Amino acid sequence: MRNFLSVIALVAMLSACAQRPLSTREQGALTGAGLGAGAGALIGSASGNAGTGAAIGAGLGLLSGALIGGAIENQRGEVANPPSAAGSAQTGVAATQPGQGQVNFSTPTTVTADPTRGQFVNGTQWRLQVFIDADPQAVQNGGGIALNPQETWQHSMDLGAHRVIARAHVDTQFGTRTVGRYDRTIQVDPRASGWTLHFSEADFR
Repeated sequence: MRNFLSVIALVAMLSACAQRPLSTREQGALTGAGLGAGAGALIGSASGNAGTGAAIGAGLGLLSGALIGGAIENQRGEVANPPSAAGSAQTGVAATQPGQGQVNFSTPTTVTADPTRGQFVNGTQWRLQVFIDADPQAVQNGGGIALNPQETWQHSMDLGAHRVIARAHVDTQFGTRTVGRYDRTIQVDPRASGWTLHFSEADFR
């Protein structure tokens, strides 16, 4: 009986001397110790060893109560801090400090360039006149696109086939003379990200 009273006194003293609110684990341990001591005392009294039964029951109750209380604490922690459904994704609206507004981090998207946009590049030392889907003989007042040596001209052509005619000219003491003629059909591909037609001197030989 003396052992039983000692266990009860120890449980009561631990509960009364706590300087802070008990956690669920600690509450479970104390409750388990008290219940275990009572049950051990009842079982031990049948064999004439109530104190020993109380001490054994208190120890087992203390351990069981602590384990159960710890499990409850862990479960509450998961509910209070559920894992983020977004995982490690960094897209969307970012969290901001008060007064800073919102910062949007948009998911990068692949922007397909307009395949009809392109450029003519004069890689020669001559002046060029470029005609697109037109006969130079039928164009009045020269016409076409004039390109100086090493000049680039931005231009757009619709998808499909286009006939490109270019004339190379050089200025001499006897006037402007024709160096050569370029006449080819090019294809503007809808799957491309644009086009570039680079004229070289070899094209006019």
